[in-house]
Amino acid sequence: MNIRDLFDKKKLTCDDIILVTLIISIGVLLVFFRSIVVYVSIMVYPIFSLFLYGIVYVYKGLAKKDKTLTISVLRLILGIGYLAFSTFMLFLIFSYPHITLSYIIYFLSLPTFFIGLAAILKGSMVEVYSPIYRKLNILIGFLTLGCTFFALYYAEGYFVLSLISLLFLLTLNGVLRSGLYLSEYGLSIRNLKNIRLVFYIMDNFQMINPEEEVQS
Repeated sequence: MNIRDLFDKKKLTCDDIILVTLIISIGVLLVFFRSIVVYVSIMVYPIFSLFLYGIVYVYKGLAKKDKTLTISVLRLILGIGYLAFSTFMLFLIFSYPHITLSYIIYFLSLPTFFIGLAAILKGSMVEVYSPIYRKLNILIGFLTLGCTFFALYYAEGYFVLSLISLLFLLTLNGVLRSGLYLSEYGLSIRNLKNIRLVFYIMDNFQMINPEEEVQS
């Protein structure tokens, strides 16, 4: 096994740990916490995932230059359709009388928690990344886990503060994770043109030539 295969195996191990932890957490919630939050979450997360897919398809429809015009238009239409449908469904869910604003904190907390956990695992286990970004991701990972618990605990009394905290942590995790991924290829997040490469890196463990992507 070469060094690249070893690093890729560690990346997969991180993803497997997160996936198993997520499945166990959902199972525990379903078995021991039979509340409306749990059951509504079963609908909210897939619909929100569809919303994110819509953003990706719109981006691909507008930005992909290696595809035909027909494919780009179809992607754009499909993306707009996903966005419209998911937005409408989320609006219906949160219009339900028993769904209060604090439920937004509950729904945000689970993905925020696992994003923080991923930051700790990737920063600790994958040596190919820049040491400074590994340390920053570990630090923000622990901070994210702690703040997520506080946001859940104070969701009712301090909704705005909890919401701002979670959104800030998600943004900060996104920036530091982007810097972490780019550092593997010697690229800097300070060059905004490199941001789009993060999506390529997330889709594929290996990139043929990142420098060519930057120049294109």
